[in-house]
Amino acid sequence: MKWLAIKIALKKGWAWIKAHAWLPIMVLLSVVGLLLYALTRNAAFMTAVIDAFEGQRESYKKEIEILNDTHKKEGEEKIKALEAYNENLKALEEEYAKRNETLNTAKKKELKKLIDESYNDPDRLAKELADLYGLERG
Repeated sequence: MKWLAIKIALKKGWAWIKAHAWLPIMVLLSVVGLLLYALTRNAAFMTAVIDAFEGQRESYKKEIEILNDTHKKEGEEKIKALEAYNENLKALEEEYAKRNETLNTAKKKELKKLIDESYNDPDRLAKELADLYGLERG
């Protein structure tokens, strides 16, 4: 989970840099616009500069919203994968208990890896679980 937090922080930082890289240019254009306005008394150039600045700010806000939504969805998928892992682990432990066997740590790790790799494809997951643990598929 720490890696996801670092990853999202880096993405947000990059989005900020992309969105605000024009800030010095906008300041320079604003100064030029103010000078032109003072000389010509025409606010068309200044309006264009302000509109461009607002467009950049809106673009930044939208990108941050998308990143937050993506991060939230990734977190939800990870939680679903962990829930599936716990359910499958419990079912396997019950099956092994019926056979008077124990589920060792290596098999638990293998199950965790299997769930992480194929939690989006339930059919593949069921087939691999059945093959791996010698269970019958119904």
